Amino acid sequence: MVESSSSFAASLLIVIGYYWITEGDLNKALAFTTGVALFFMFPIFTLWSLSGLIFKTRKQSQRMFINLGVSVVVSVAFTFFLIWVASSSKTAFDQASVNSLIGGAVLVGITSVVGGLVTFRFVVDDSKPRLSKTAYTSINTQPQSSSAKPKTRPASKTQKSEKK
Repeated sequence: MVESSSSFAASLLIVIGYYWITEGDLNKALAFTTGVALFFMFPIFTLWSLSGLIFKTRKQSQRMFINLGVSVVVSVAFTFFLIWVASSSKTAFDQASVNSLIGGAVLVGITSVVGGLVTFRFVVDDSKPRLSKTAYTSINTQPQSSSAKPKTRPASKTQKSEKK
């Protein structure tokens, strides 16, 4: 999940930056980014997460190529699907809208690959020490040995005299 979330975040920032530069307006850029994220980026994120669960025991380089492959395959599939729908439909589509959708699919493919490369280069490190599952808990779950004496303070002189 760390890999797919980081890749998604990096590619989302690149998409926002691209639309902000091309449109010149941050509100339009956020609107375009929302549409692109809903139609293209969330399915890729879902497939990244599923492939991450399946291939989590693989080496970092193998996981990187799997994630990059998912990005490329899904964006190419979206692109060809949109081209096929636009060319085989009997109703007339606005060509600018079709080009915008196809451009969004290509943009997401490119930014997903860049986001994945950034993630696997700067975020993911297989040489980091891993914590055991119990290291995440704050409750001491280990049983105390029977030889351990409970810690009590020695009685003061006034307490000794009161007992007599």
